[in-house]
Amino acid sequence: MRRGVLAAIICAALMAAGTPVVEAQVKIQLQVQPSIIPKLQPKIQPKINKPPVIIVKPVIPPSVAVANIMRVMPTAKVLKVVNLPTGDIVATVRIKDQIRKIRVNGRNGAVQQ
Repeated sequence: MRRGVLAAIICAALMAAGTPVVEAQVKIQLQVQPSIIPKLQPKIQPKINKPPVIIVKPVIPPSVAVANIMRVMPTAKVLKVVNLPTGDIVATVRIKDQIRKIRVNGRNGAVQQ
């Protein structure tokens, strides 16, 4: 309330003085020159050359890997078969109430437990 009344009094005083309200704005000038801040260059990160990833396809198909797993573990049920970039095959199997991952060599089909 007080601010509104004060603003109204100031506007009335400025209009009575003969100067328009728009021209009555005060321009503030800086007395001190701001110091020039040098621009810092961003640090350049060195580029790391990574060797290309070589994906080796398995020689045996996934069905042969599943057959080899079933030969070694007859009570196992194969849930999922995944080819790894190294050429090996990993199968997720369920044996009774346990879930395990079994690795099969992609070249000769040997089951690695």
